[in-house]
Amino acid sequence: MLKTPLKASTGARQTLRLPARRRSCCAHPHHAPCSSSGRGRRALLDAAFETRAMKRNQANTFSGRSYDGSMEYDFGSAEGGPARPRSPWDIVTRPVAQLQRGIESRVEADPDFLFKIIWEIVQDQFIIVLTVLGSQGLPTFWTPEQCANACLLHATAILNDALLMYFLAPVAGDDSGSGGNGSKKALAHMFEPSAAATLPDRARCWLDKFFLYAPLGLLTAVVSSVVMAAFLKESLNFFYLSRVGLVGLLHLGISSNTRYQIINGLDVLYYRMFDKGTARGATIGSRLVNQVAGGKLFLMLSTLIL
Repeated sequence: MLKTPLKASTGARQTLRLPARRRSCCAHPHHAPCSSSGRGRRALLDAAFETRAMKRNQANTFSGRSYDGSMEYDFGSAEGGPARPRSPWDIVTRPVAQLQRGIESRVEADPDFLFKIIWEIVQDQFIIVLTVLGSQGLPTFWTPEQCANACLLHATAILNDALLMYFLAPVAGDDSGSGGNGSKKALAHMFEPSAAATLPDRARCWLDKFFLYAPLGLLTAVVSSVVMAAFLKESLNFFYLSRVGLVGLLHLGISSNTRYQIINGLDVLYYRMFDKGTARGATIGSRLVNQVAGGKLFLMLSTLIL
C-alpha cells in the first residue's frame, strides 16, 4: 500500500521539476528566495543612484551653488577658492562696518577720542569762518566763486582733521598692527607709552605716518584745485597742479604730521598729570595754538611754492 504513494511522490517530483537556473537559485540552502534577491538588487541600485546624486549636489554646493542652482553658502578660501559674489549692499556696508569697529577700538583705548576729534573739527571750522569773513566780508556780498571757494575750504579742512585725528589715535588690543603673533605692537604716534618701543621705533612711526599723510595731502590739494577749476570753467595747468600737490604733500606729510604727533604726546602728559576736566581744557588750548600755527605754516608754504 505504500508503493503507490511513493511512486506518485516520485512522479510529482519529476513533473514539478523547475528549470536548472531557477532550481539552483531556490534549492541552495543558503540562498534567499528569488523575489527577495530581486528586491535587494533594486535597493542597491536605488542607493547607488542616490549616492551619485548626493555627490553631484555636494560638488555644486561647495562651489557656492546648490543642486538646483540657487545660492547657499560661501566656502571660498584665502587660497583663491570660489567665493560668493558680493552684492552692492555688501560693498557699501563693509567700509562702514570697518570704520565703526575702528572708532570703537579707539574709544576703548582713549575714552576722550570722540571729544577730541569733534572739538578739533568744530574749532577748525570756527577759525576758517573768522578767516574767510575777515578776508571776504559778509556772505551776502560774496560772488559764486567766493562761495564755492569757502565751501571747498571747509570740506577739505574737515577731511584733513578727521584723517589726522583718526590715524594718530591709539588703538585698543592688537588692531594697530601687532597681528596677534607675538610681534611688537605698532605705535599710533611717536609719544605713545610703550615699554618695548625704542627710539628707532618712534622715528619709524613718524616716517610711516609721513608715507600715509603725504599722498593724502597731495590728493586732497589736487582734487580741490580740479573742482574749483571745473566750477570756474578755467583750463587746467599741469605745472600749477603739480605745485599745488607739492604744497598739500608737504603740509599734511611734514607740517601736520609733526604738529599732531606733538599734540598727542602732550595729551598723554595732560591726562596723566591732571584730572579729566583740566586735561580737556589743556588739550583745547594746545589744539587752538596748533591750528593757528598750522595756518601760518600753510601760508608760508603757499608763498614759497606757488
